[in-house]
Amino acid sequence: MIFRTTSVTTGLALLVFAACPAAADTHQKTALSGHEIYVFGGASLNLDCSSAGRDDVRVVSGPTHGNVRLVRGKVYATYPKSNERSKCNSRMVNGIRALYRSKDGFKGWDQVTFSVHTYEGNAFKYVTNIKVE
Repeated sequence: MIFRTTSVTTGLALLVFAACPAAADTHQKTALSGHEIYVFGGASLNLDCSSAGRDDVRVVSGPTHGNVRLVRGKVYATYPKSNERSKCNSRMVNGIRALYRSKDGFKGWDQVTFSVHTYEGNAFKYVTNIKVE
């Protein structure tokens, strides 16, 4: 009986995870119309803060009223304090950043969604809502 309960519970958990994709990490930024702003940056790092490898970052939707430029270069890492790599957050490291620029004269809301696959094998969606003034 214990085996059957465990199997059902495991099956239900797998069904829920398959039906519900991981929630997106959502952020909000404000930009002046026609001016470029930084909307995302990421890097996969080793414990010594050196690059572990390149992350794959892609725009999967948006923006409707502007464009996004993905640029390889220096970024600040944003590891949580609980992560051993959080010591790397205070220095610029090799990574990828996304820059947004609205169409000249546009004012209102725009949104861009990124698909991020890290070198370590993690995957998530990153959504930026942009208020353009």
